[in-house]
Amino acid sequence: MARQHKQTSSEAGKTTVPVMPLFERTAGYLDANDWHYTAHEDKTYFSAQCRIKDASVRVILDVDESEEWQRVLVYSCFPVYVPELRRSAVAEAIARINYGLAFGNLEVDLADGEVRVRTVIESDGAISDPMIERTLTSNLGTADRFFSPILAVAFGNTVPEKVIELAGEPGKTTVQ
Repeated sequence: MARQHKQTSSEAGKTTVPVMPLFERTAGYLDANDWHYTAHEDKTYFSAQCRIKDASVRVILDVDESEEWQRVLVYSCFPVYVPELRRSAVAEAIARINYGLAFGNLEVDLADGEVRVRTVIESDGAISDPMIERTLTSNLGTADRFFSPILAVAFGNTVPEKVIELAGEPGKTTVQ
């Protein structure tokens, strides 16, 4: 994939963003930060594995742009699925978590039990590497913080009301 290195300045002259499609700029960011990923250019997304404290999550960066706006949507998909009988408890735990999040959210697919973290950056202008970095870092931080507490609700005896307390006490989260 050929990359142009031409750059342009924003109106205020503060930020410099390469003039190339967002998909290529995102690939450049991932390359520069040593991510091992698969590019799905025809579907405009990237997939990768990333190690967080207690697991390895599948990371998806879904890239979309038009003449008027750009968007990078980041998902971190947990490697386990919530059993059907515990999905309502996990949904409640996620609602409690989401209420306190300033950026991004967790979600559970009630049909199959998949849990993921979603963050997005959207702009009418160009999305820069620092913006991608903040979105990705926030996403992975949320996945890291809440992975074990969600498992404690999904597979242990933890009630949803305790999920925030568990997330606030690193190292004290247990599944049973």
